Amino acid sequence: MTVVAPCRLHFGLFHVPVDGLTHWPDGTPVRKFGGLGMMVEKPCVKVTCCSWDQMVCKPGRLMDRAQKYAEIVYRRISAVRTGIIRGYEADGPIEHVGLGVGTALGMAIVTEANRREGNFFPQDRLPEVIGRGKRSGIGIHGFRHGGFIVDDGKLEEELPQIRERIEVPADWRVVLVRPPVPGAWHGEQERTAFHRTRSPDAALDTTRRLLTIANDTLIPALKRRDFETFGLSLTDFNRMAGEPFNDDQGGPYAGPAVAGIIDELIEWGTLGVGQSSWGPTVFAFARNEEEAQELAARLWARFPNLADVTVTPPDNQGVRVTDGE
Repeated sequence: MTVVAPCRLHFGLFHVPVDGLTHWPDGTPVRKFGGLGMMVEKPCVKVTCCSWDQMVCKPGRLMDRAQKYAEIVYRRISAVRTGIIRGYEADGPIEHVGLGVGTALGMAIVTEANRREGNFFPQDRLPEVIGRGKRSGIGIHGFRHGGFIVDDGKLEEELPQIRERIEVPADWRVVLVRPPVPGAWHGEQERTAFHRTRSPDAALDTTRRLLTIANDTLIPALKRRDFETFGLSLTDFNRMAGEPFNDDQGGPYAGPAVAGIIDELIEWGTLGVGQSSWGPTVFAFARNEEEAQELAARLWARFPNLADVTVTPPDNQGVRVTDGE
């Protein structure tokens, strides 16, 4: 059996935590992180589980990360239940490009291991087993449900709470563009960015503005399938969500290569444009397949050294299990 997990786009956090800032002026607790994102069909992560003599992962692009997750789920689940040592064959896009590959891979492995061991853990505890969901809940909730995810954030150390899951129109498309630069924003560099000293007043103001765009414009537009309003508000939301990291990235986007593509897309009149998570993957929405393919061709012509351009439908299903490829 093969577990197929969609990748995710992350459009930005509602709130970047600031030391000592725990409540709004009216006394309401401030929920940390939160944000907006959605799942896409391509690329995806595929994991096949087998019983082998030793816990190894077959050679492949995600072998090293899969091995780490395999060891965790063996200690937490398989060793407790049956003691059977399992191996995994994992395939998917490269990590650290803004598509949530690590979360998709970890959730696929722990879900399959848990299923084989009689659902030892409840579904809602699986992210905890592999240490995911410490900030964003888009990937863990989108893994199960698909669609567009409104993550309400978290208080203390709970898992992020999903506020709403919205079906994305099936005819809409997303063009994913990856410039030829490495994905540097992970690990220690990411932790440093989150722990930078920030103004509490500025943090609350940014959160207010982001919630206003999301609640008053972006989410209602998606529900009524208003592509233009959705796209315009998403571009604004994404840029604003990057502002708390200006000092780390040199602007709201992860470097000049990413910013250059986004600026060009906006100049062309493209809607729903921005950087997914820390980048370097850039997303751009299209009304249909034809419009998306035309945009992809134009991007290749304008930026011939791009690492990748992918046209994908939204994924409204979430994880699925197949008999094979």
